[in-house]
Amino acid sequence: MYSLITIMKSYLIILTVFCISIIKTNAQSYNTFYGGIVTNCSYDSIEQHLIDFENLGIKEPGTAALNNTLDWLISHYQSYGYTDIIIDTFTYNGNEVYNLIITKTGTHYPNTYFVLDGHYDTKTGTGTNDNGSGTSIILETARLMKNVDTKFSVKFIHFSMEEVGLVGSTHYVNNIAFPNGMDIKLLFNIDEVGGVNGMVNNTIVCERDQANPTAANDASWAYTDTLATCVELYSNLFTTISYAYASDYMPFQAKDYVITGLFEDHYSPYAHTLGDSLGNMDIPYVFEIAKGTIGASLYFAEAYETTGIEELNENNFSIYPNPAKDILTIKAENNQFPTTVKLINAIGEIVISETITSNIKLIDVKNLPAGIYYLAIEDKINTQYKKIIISN
Repeated sequence: MYSLITIMKSYLIILTVFCISIIKTNAQSYNTFYGGIVTNCSYDSIEQHLIDFENLGIKEPGTAALNNTLDWLISHYQSYGYTDIIIDTFTYNGNEVYNLIITKTGTHYPNTYFVLDGHYDTKTGTGTNDNGSGTSIILETARLMKNVDTKFSVKFIHFSMEEVGLVGSTHYVNNIAFPNGMDIKLLFNIDEVGGVNGMVNNTIVCERDQANPTAANDASWAYTDTLATCVELYSNLFTTISYAYASDYMPFQAKDYVITGLFEDHYSPYAHTLGDSLGNMDIPYVFEIAKGTIGASLYFAEAYETTGIEELNENNFSIYPNPAKDILTIKAENNQFPTTVKLINAIGEIVISETITSNIKLIDVKNLPAGIYYLAIEDKINTQYKKIIISN
């Protein structure tokens, strides 16, 4: 974080119906599917990310180190298999600088986003803690979530120019997110979570919105309680609750987006100095925070387990073949029609919409580009989704 501000007084929570519905989500218990993914969190990967981040140098505006770090991030996402990689370019003090946005499309709500973010620029030093720690955790979370189905879309965002006044995140909110009416379910910010070497680092601070404007405060408080629960379920850490301030979630907060975040419990004395290095951090602490972050991100994005069976009966329907090349067959069991079927591409566009009026419906997909799609089967009661792969 680039500076401290005066501690703001806590606001009384007004329990609206909306807030109450969110608070109910805090009753979650340990999810074995999520836990299985969390156990694959790699200590070695976290450590190597931190080493690489430090070796990339001081990442200030106009430096080769900053641009090289962007390239380093992109190479990781490409190696994980992500293809929706966007470089958001803007200018700061005559220098071209960049935010990096990676999108993973949700199966049920492709146009509603859970955002996991942190900054990758540094001040004075290599910033291995501030914010190599957050950067390494976001990378590991993205790696493990790549092939996991999530109901909500996920954006992994690495902001630039945080250290000079939240410039990158402000640019993104004011020029992309807010003007386009981006539907953000929750923004989860990770900044400086490396701890202090030699201290007992067993607690992480979960941050909530206590500032004006207050429209999203209640939701932020509820989600932050949920974050604390997830961290304690999927890591060995204790949690404490504090207020959000002076990091990349604040431009979102100013536009009434719902925010939460993580920050180290023992505030490092080395931030923004040459001493912000790996030797002054606690790598096992970062590893535990990564586990908590992965568990929380799976929960917030509503990840779910799929069977992996190509022909699957869902809500009295059989869908085959999958992958499909020319024709996708939908077989309605027990006269489950009339029903609307929609094929949705990876960016949320409906590319086919038809009605089932008999037991067999053939969908011509041979002219569609190869890739991942989502089949929505809608009746008067609900909508069921299935991932469909279109091959060449």
